[in-house]
Amino acid sequence: MTHFFLFLLSVIGIVIATSASAADLRPETIVTVLPKDAIPAILSPSFEEGQKVSWLGPRDKVIGVEIGGDSRAYPVAILSRHEIVNDKIGGIPFAVTW
Repeated sequence: MTHFFLFLLSVIGIVIATSASAADLRPETIVTVLPKDAIPAILSPSFEEGQKVSWLGPRDKVIGVEIGGDSRAYPVAILSRHEIVNDKIGGIPFAVTW
């Protein structure tokens, strides 16, 4: 157990030592691949009952959100093409990102 703990500490130390900070980022080193807003967010998502969805399989990944007993699932297959959904449950705004 002691060896594992020491190993974990050394890995954490290496990660921290090699992490880039905001001060290390120079604007000339940033490469823009897509123009702004090239990947559209979903602003008004629509939902179906889980039992009625034929295109989503039992092993497909979703990101689930539950607020005040109201549950929603955001399929990763859709998020992979949009990357963000802006939604509200019970008047509480939130974003789901991928």
